[in-house]
Amino acid sequence: MSKEGYELVESSINQKVLYSFLAIMFISFCIGIITSVVRLVNGVPFGHDFRYYYIAVNRFWMGQDIYEVEGYLYLNYFCVLCVWMLLPEYLSFTIHLMITFGMFFYILKNVKNSYQEWWLYGNILMVFWWSMLFNTNIWITFSLYMYQKYKDKWFAPLFLLLAFYKLTSIIAFGILFLINLYFERKLRKEIFPALILVLGIVLMSFITSSGVGGNVVSYNDMLIFLQVPHYFWWSVPILVFIEYKKYPINKVKWFWILFCTFEIVLCLAFLPLITEGIETFVS
Repeated sequence: MSKEGYELVESSINQKVLYSFLAIMFISFCIGIITSVVRLVNGVPFGHDFRYYYIAVNRFWMGQDIYEVEGYLYLNYFCVLCVWMLLPEYLSFTIHLMITFGMFFYILKNVKNSYQEWWLYGNILMVFWWSMLFNTNIWITFSLYMYQKYKDKWFAPLFLLLAFYKLTSIIAFGILFLINLYFERKLRKEIFPALILVLGIVLMSFITSSGVGGNVVSYNDMLIFLQVPHYFWWSVPILVFIEYKKYPINKVKWFWILFCTFEIVLCLAFLPLITEGIETFVS
């Protein structure tokens, strides 16, 4: 492999870029709030995508069917984990923003090489897009990234509780786990107790969540492998594979540029099909 493949490997996000990205996320929040207020005036509940999670969690704790809302699947363990959403809506909404902003800041501060840096550039539009829509799915990608960072620590699997309420995120983790195992030939037995605990919680949640296998099988589920936000968390196993293979950084740059372009094209292709994508901003 040429020297070019290594010379830019060790790097980090400089302070100017870091604060620029944080500022853009803050602006994304503001845009989301403004458009949500406009929708509120037109009779649409406040909060864009956040309201789906908020309503589902509140219905769960009130003993009501959480699967009547938009047909999305929320495992009941996630509703227990997000018990803070029982707080008044705007306070709960503020906590959501703080969690999202805090996780993003931590990831920015812990970019350690050019592979991670270009992964961030390749997904940054998705970060800002889902931040603007207040979509809790953004935590899935962040938690997979955090798991990978702390994969040698016993507590690493606990991050996965923020991810495993989606089927595709569980599959993405399985791929990530196998990639680590293949390249390192190391089982990491120290994480097994926490991993078994997490998988046990998720399994029990699948068994006891009333909507599994029922009325949640809908249009949204048929698109489960094509939905744009899912490509965001698929990108973490891709990043790890690239890091292990140590591909030349110039080729890695082009890969993430094309990856980002593909996501944009996919978004544009799905807008006529998923009317909520348009309604979010123009209603």
